[in-house]
Amino acid sequence: MSTIALAFDLGGTELRGALVERSGEVVKRVSAPTLAGAGSEAVIGQIIALADRLLKEHPQAKVSGIGMCAPG
Repeated sequence: MSTIALAFDLGGTELRGALVERSGEVVKRVSAPTLAGAGSEAVIGQIIALADRLLKEHPQAKVSGIGMCAPG
């Protein structure tokens, strides 16, 4: 696997994560409900958990960057 980036989309109801190759090809996508009502620490924990899940499924991945988008 080539160098990849972790990408996150933090929405009001859903958190999405992906591994993306330099070419733009999405290698893997995951999602989970956003726990916005549980507070910022819970949401940060979710982001970390999704990143962990992506990287455990692709241990050979070499991460070159992380991107995130959020409303507001």
